[in-house]
Amino acid sequence: MVRRSYGIGSALFALAMVLGAGNAFAQANVMKACGAEWQAAKEAKKVKQGETWNSFLAECRKRHADDDAAVPPEPKAAAKPAAAPATAAKPAAAPATAAKPAANAPGEKQLTPGQLAARERIKKCGAEWTAAKEAGKIKAGQKWPQYWSDCNKRLKAAGQ
Repeated sequence: MVRRSYGIGSALFALAMVLGAGNAFAQANVMKACGAEWQAAKEAKKVKQGETWNSFLAECRKRHADDDAAVPPEPKAAAKPAAAPATAAKPAAAPATAAKPAANAPGEKQLTPGQLAARERIKKCGAEWTAAKEAGKIKAGQKWPQYWSDCNKRLKAAGQ
């Protein structure tokens, strides 16, 4: 009796693994497609400033999920030619939708004006830090946190 229950349990486990493997392959294909779109967008300089791989990947997965949901009702022969032109146009369109200023993932709160200003100050101070570091103008022993503190105070005083 015990052997039989182990046998049934093993069979159910194996079935669950086989059914779940299809989803893993689909995720891998989406990851490859999104990676190719990201590389194409970077090479074409279509990636907007501030856009990250993670935000691009989230949007890309969402688009591919929408594509996958629309494909099953259509016959497979008709789906192939229709999908090819749409895929070619996606890399150019993807950065425009994902690069809205302060665009957050769906369901996240919008950034406040103070948070947006802080992000801009961080970017400006970071650019100044790298330029000063390359030029050798950083004070001896000064690290990024000290530089950031001074730079942030300076930019806040200037009204930025």
